[in-house]
Amino acid sequence: MALTKVTSGVRTLGAGEVATANMAVDPTNASNLSSGSVPLAQLGLAPSTDTTTLEDDIALLGFKVAANGSFGKYNLVDQTEDAFMDATGIDAVASTGEIRNAANYYSGVSAVTPTASGGTVTTVGLYTIHSFLSGSTSYANDTAQDTDILIVAGAGGGGGHDGAGAGAGGVRVFAAQAIGASGATVVVGAGGGGARTGQGGDGVNSSVAIGGGSTIASTGGGGGGSESQNGRAGGSGGGGGQYTTTGGAGNAGGYSPVEGFAGANGSGAAPGYGGGGGGGASEVGTAPDGTGNSGHGGDGIQNNYRTGVNVYYGGGGGGAGRSAVGAGGAGGGGNGAPGAAGGGAGTTNTGGGGGGGGDVSGYGGTGGSGIVVLKRLTSLDTATNMTLQSNSTTAETTATKGDIVMTYTNGAGTAALNTDLTAEFSANDGVAWTSMTLEAQGTTGSASPHFIVSAHNVTADVSGTGMKYRIKTFNQSAAKDTRIQAVSLGWS
Repeated sequence: MALTKVTSGVRTLGAGEVATANMAVDPTNASNLSSGSVPLAQLGLAPSTDTTTLEDDIALLGFKVAANGSFGKYNLVDQTEDAFMDATGIDAVASTGEIRNAANYYSGVSAVTPTASGGTVTTVGLYTIHSFLSGSTSYANDTAQDTDILIVAGAGGGGGHDGAGAGAGGVRVFAAQAIGASGATVVVGAGGGGARTGQGGDGVNSSVAIGGGSTIASTGGGGGGSESQNGRAGGSGGGGGQYTTTGGAGNAGGYSPVEGFAGANGSGAAPGYGGGGGGGASEVGTAPDGTGNSGHGGDGIQNNYRTGVNVYYGGGGGGAGRSAVGAGGAGGGGNGAPGAAGGGAGTTNTGGGGGGGGDVSGYGGTGGSGIVVLKRLTSLDTATNMTLQSNSTTAETTATKGDIVMTYTNGAGTAALNTDLTAEFSANDGVAWTSMTLEAQGTTGSASPHFIVSAHNVTADVSGTGMKYRIKTFNQSAAKDTRIQAVSLGWS
């Protein structure tokens, strides 16, 4: 066959003049593609690849490298990493409220040590204790603080002449009372005096008047009765004296829970005649049983505010008797007297009731004074909203889009993304900022997992090469502490 020679005049084929159907081999069929380079035009139908997961993984790997190597901020191609191993990556001038913790995270929560004075000051573990032992004293502090308060009133004095045990001072416990920076005024009640032939004296109330707020108080214990005389009402009631007498009522302040209980009745029945036991903070006193056993004081209650271990407060005084005498209740109650002896005094600063005095010449015991204890944390966590802004990193080429990957933890409460925790980036050294909508990406899955959040391919409001990120926290308090653990900013 003769050859056809192509000569001059050959023209260029126009678009569409050679269809795929006219080709000997269909180039759109992948099986017809031989080895070698494939022109990009033949890949026009290939689907695009979502690389956001890969970008997140690269950022997390960078965080781990930084933490394991104790690296500060460092840069990758079109990306910067900071796991806050030091503070070099943060613009301290532009940031506000940011505090870098020794555990390598940033938050707006810091420790504050309040200054306060008043009473005898001791420390128990994490707490500072102010113990007020007598009189009226000011409690001054410079920081509003929730404070646990124990208030014990002065106890009553025991009755004389076959007298009864006195009632304990009222005992009240208050947890987490708000005391502002204006402080408080503390009054500690004294114990009532013991009597020789009549009723013992009542104890004096104790109180805490919180500056700008209310006054909380406990009631002094009732005096013990004497021969043929009833016990007196009080925080806890005094017992009735020898013969047919009645113990005084407790909880004179009408509080709930009650501050104390009633005293017991006296008895004139031989051989166990004598005075009843004074009421205690946790139970009523007991009456003479008619067989030689005098009335015992009711027990008080335990509290650990002052020492960190439980101590009894508010024991009732024991009644006097002609034979066996009544014991004072746990919590400082004095014992009753045998024969013509004087009753035992209640223990100082416990609110323990005085014991009853013996026959004819026996004085009742003096009531124990009260106490007020304020227990507060030595150091407080305070929280502020935080703005955490990075130093600038220079991009190799003009950036028009930004990516962020961040890990955080909840020190307290739960942060709501894009409400309590937001992110922005800038491509022109912080002159203009572009908001980024954060999306949750799970956790790091470690023993103490960090939450992973990210935003990808966010178009910059203004393009440039000066790359910065800005993280903000909102609604922070002691109940919501959002901790930024690491941040990666990428761009394209």
